[in-house]
Amino acid sequence: MGVPSIASFVLSLFNWNGIGAAHFIGLQNFRDLFSQDPVFVGAIVHVLKWTAVFLTVPVALGLGAAVLITRINRFQIFYRTILYVPVTVASVVVGGTWAWLMDPIAGVNSVLQAHGLGFMALGWLTNPNIALYSVMFANVWAWWGFLCILFLTGLGQIDQGLYEAARVDGASQWTMFRRITVPLLRPTLVFVGLLTTLWSFTTFDYPYIMTQGGPAHASDTLATWMYFNLINYSSAGYASAIAVSTTGFLLVVIAGYVYTRLRGWDV
Repeated sequence: MGVPSIASFVLSLFNWNGIGAAHFIGLQNFRDLFSQDPVFVGAIVHVLKWTAVFLTVPVALGLGAAVLITRINRFQIFYRTILYVPVTVASVVVGGTWAWLMDPIAGVNSVLQAHGLGFMALGWLTNPNIALYSVMFANVWAWWGFLCILFLTGLGQIDQGLYEAARVDGASQWTMFRRITVPLLRPTLVFVGLLTTLWSFTTFDYPYIMTQGGPAHASDTLATWMYFNLINYSSAGYASAIAVSTTGFLLVVIAGYVYTRLRGWDV
């Protein structure tokens, strides 16, 4: 890991097309990124939106489903399996399937129009205002089952005697959830938050498969913009600068996690 990481940082200081001679330009790539590249700035906004959505929607779905499953006495393994199946499907299959379902002509829109609901037919992947959220929807569908399994593991480590004592004292289900479940799940919640943030900033597969970062860069992420600069525009040095910048953002997140551990938080 160290060698390619150092190589990426070194390449970010050069103007290089990946084939010919490299020309040293110092920090010019980074200056161009933050001052002359609206797509890069837009990609930062997109990954921040992506992170915000994935820290709430799939976490809430996974935690809610995990709590419900723990209250079921029969067929728990069946429900766990059903929820986890989407996680095992390759992202190229999931993304391709949802891209077909969201096709403006042959997908869900055709069904809506056939049943007199044409007003609900939208350009799921062609409208710049909703394309990013459509891609998020597909990724959430495949992701939240994994979080459910993580929460089930965390819930299994909580002493059930605490719930029994709370019931004797007359505590409601909501009170037990707030006072017992959430505090004792804090390490799992922090781990899920850290993992989600790291993956959100490096997400590539679903935006690339479903929209190629379009329309008009409306669903570009840092990873897709890095890829396009390297492969489509033959700007290896510029792509490396994007990679280094992404690493810098993630180091801030990791530093915050380490800081909380050093302060003695049980995370």
